[in-house]
Amino acid sequence: MNKLSPIIAFVVFMGVFVLSRTATRDFLESWVALQGVVLGLASLVASMGIAALAAGAVLYVSRMITGE
Repeated sequence: MNKLSPIIAFVVFMGVFVLSRTATRDFLESWVALQGVVLGLASLVASMGIAALAAGAVLYVSRMITGE
């Protein structure tokens, strides 16, 4: 499981990033007065943060399961 957990975490990161990208952009567009490049960069950073949290959760759970 130790060798698979980074691969699973990467797949989760990419999946969450792709799925949250549009939702994050729409949310920022409706709640904050951002437009153009600034909106794109803000949604990119927010989506990366959400995806990093999800991947970190996968790694944390895998450590708890293996007992490290």
